[in-house]
Amino acid sequence: MDLDQYFDPLGAKVSAHIRDLSDGRGLGVRESDPVILVSVVKLFIAWEFRCQVEAGLIDPAAPVRVTPADRLGGTGVAGFRYDSQISVWDLASLMMEVSDNSAADLVVKQMGAGALRSLPARLGLKDTRLLGSPRVILEEVARDLDIADLEALAHVLESGALTTEELRATSAWDPMRTNASTPADMTAFLRHIWDGPAPVAADVRRWMGRQLTGGRLSRLAPSTVKPFGRSGSLPGWLNEVAVWEWPDGRRHALAIFAQVTRRNFREVELAMSRAALALTEALAEGQ
Repeated sequence: MDLDQYFDPLGAKVSAHIRDLSDGRGLGVRESDPVILVSVVKLFIAWEFRCQVEAGLIDPAAPVRVTPADRLGGTGVAGFRYDSQISVWDLASLMMEVSDNSAADLVVKQMGAGALRSLPARLGLKDTRLLGSPRVILEEVARDLDIADLEALAHVLESGALTTEELRATSAWDPMRTNASTPADMTAFLRHIWDGPAPVAADVRRWMGRQLTGGRLSRLAPSTVKPFGRSGSLPGWLNEVAVWEWPDGRRHALAIFAQVTRRNFREVELAMSRAALALTEALAEGQ
């Protein structure tokens, strides 16, 4: 199918896949191409965390103290001014609902980085590689740029001293050197979530349904569709994975990753939503 018609005029490239959650049928465009996850990785963190809670390995009420050393900047505890104490469960909620990077780091610390890295193999996702939480990825960027630490990196980024080209040459923009997957693997993972243990799946779906940022794929969707999503972005990448539940009982997993060359993000986001609609129509026609 031709999704490029929506993206070529915008100077963007799309990789996308849709999967029917009932029977596993799917189709896509460049669905096996590697793509960077950015904040979409938080969906994997949430799943592993919730599984460990269910297994009794993590106490969801365990208090975690958040200090300046933990804060990366951004939303949630990542942008707090003062020290705070919060349960690990609420950190997971902030990670998913407002894309809190520091919360993601602290949740991974509680569940173990090794558990995150081994998750794709345990799920049979052969084209997915998870290296670590947001802090790990930013530390690699600092090393790429020969910057001493994350505090210094934050100052450099805020100053605007780095060009877009310099940033895009770092590991965070390279699917071979960062958290990465493919659209087809992502829809397979979404199907795993929807078919997973009921208490675990219900909580992860609830978090996806409460995401306050993103919603790119559902912008042009019918109002009768119930969307669940997780988005991610960097300069040059706009990503979102989602499940759409239709009133007639259909459930579609969608993964759309767009590489952007201009500052036309709003137009590209609308193209992503158009692509999502086109994928659902194409899948229906193939029935």
